[in-house]
Amino acid sequence: MAIARTPTATAPKAPSPTVDEKKIEALINKGGSSTLAKQPMANEDEDEIKTVLLRTYESLVQEIDEFLLTIPKRSRPSRNAYIVEAVQQRLQRDKAKRK
Repeated sequence: MAIARTPTATAPKAPSPTVDEKKIEALINKGGSSTLAKQPMANEDEDEIKTVLLRTYESLVQEIDEFLLTIPKRSRPSRNAYIVEAVQQRLQRDKAKRK
């Protein structure tokens, strides 16, 4: 009895798409903007949020946190909101002095 190899099924090869090299070069040279490009804002009057690193003493942060714990939880601002509000009040006070 002869031993034969198992037949292998050959899938029909898909025809390779013919692509015009000029079209490819035109698409590459066309360029475009990144998906990360800045999108225009809906309202140009709005400020953007700017992240700022604040260096301060740990004891000051603890003092702020302890004070915030005395405010009822429903009306308690975040530490960030509290600091931003304090800075805004200081700016208003300093602007009033300069006038």
